Amino acid sequence: MKNKKIAVLGANGLLGHELLNNRFGGKGDVVGHFGRGKENKADLSVLSETISYLDSIQPEIIINLVALTNVDYCETNPNESYLINVKVVENIVAWIKQQQHRIHLVHVSTDQVYDGEGLHSEDKPALTNYYGFSKYAAELAVATTTHAAILRTNFFGKSRAKLRASFTDWLYNALSNKQDIQVFDDVYFSPLSMSSLSAMIALVIDKEIVGIYNLGSRQGLSKADFAFEFADALDLNTDHMTRAKIENIDFVKTYRPKDMRLDVTKFEQALKVVLPTLQQEILKVSKEYL
Repeated sequence: MKNKKIAVLGANGLLGHELLNNRFGGKGDVVGHFGRGKENKADLSVLSETISYLDSIQPEIIINLVALTNVDYCETNPNESYLINVKVVENIVAWIKQQQHRIHLVHVSTDQVYDGEGLHSEDKPALTNYYGFSKYAAELAVATTTHAAILRTNFFGKSRAKLRASFTDWLYNALSNKQDIQVFDDVYFSPLSMSSLSAMIALVIDKEIVGIYNLGSRQGLSKADFAFEFADALDLNTDHMTRAKIENIDFVKTYRPKDMRLDVTKFEQALKVVLPTLQQEILKVSKEYL
């Protein structure tokens, strides 16, 4: 990674801020694309603008974080979901294929390409909503390149982005303010802290691995157990937090997978690492709120 030009696309999100401000801060030559604002005017859903932008910076490594992640919005706005989640990736891949030298693409996908009882292995996706479908379609585009790593993951931690709140930000604020909230005891996941995920992305770049990998914590928990363990780690009062079933919640309009726990064996073996348990990650992130 040293002395290599890195482009972080979608740098305005939670993970983008973590990568730029913490993991890659002051290391190498790193450029962040923040969307169509003042700093970066290129619309990556337009092929000509994508090519022009990437030509101008000539990255050797591309980390793609661009995504429309609102599940309900994706379900009711499939065209926009396609443009952001799929077309952007197709355009990045088209630019890569024009280059004479090798480009390492690291594409961050989602654990929502799985459903049914976990732990899920990489060869058994199950698509249950349009968001998951669009992310899987993007993976298929990435797979047409010869030097790309696809990371199916989920993450949490204290947000460094001013206008974006994380799952634990929401939990911390609600519990601190004694708001009545419900947490799902029938939805399971195995996310990593953003700091751990960033470290693993850096390792993926260093080792230049390719292929599809699940990247999460070991074993996982229900979202309800996660919330109560997070509250316990910070000694927050849980009198206003109750367990609920996602199927009984009216405001959830689109079907969500109920078990997204990841089998991370392939990643651990490829990178020769032992990933942390979710309990360890909760304790780690809780310190960010002290």
